[in-house]
Amino acid sequence: MPRQREPTFVLFWGPQRDYDHVDVEGILETVVGYTGSKDEQAHSPTYQNVQDFAEAMRVTFDPSKISYEELLTMMFSFATPADPRFAGTQYRFAIFYHTQEQKALAEKAVEARGRLGSWVAVEPASDFYRAEEYHQKYIDKQTMSMFI
Repeated sequence: MPRQREPTFVLFWGPQRDYDHVDVEGILETVVGYTGSKDEQAHSPTYQNVQDFAEAMRVTFDPSKISYEELLTMMFSFATPADPRFAGTQYRFAIFYHTQEQKALAEKAVEARGRLGSWVAVEPASDFYRAEEYHQKYIDKQTMSMFI
């Protein structure tokens, strides 16, 4: 079994489809969910009750085939950060790091984006709650239903 890693990015439906369909080896799984709550009492978020969580995507990848830096580059190509004054907690743009190495690489990637990077938070990873099943691969499901 290859060594696996799981970065967490604040992305949801659209970028999940993009990561799932990009033609590169090493992305093993994507899961959308909720993370990043600052409230220690908050738990079990849902789409109808997000609380102060952010919509997020966890990417499981094989670092022998694709690097964390490549995943960061893809993230910025799949989604454009929004001014946090208008994005709110649920839609804020953030990278949640799991290791100090991920933190350093995320900060470097954010800094390289200038003003857009200033709208990206780099925060320690916290509990990740898988989103409801109807949110998993949502755009693929919606696209398929158009042809049924």
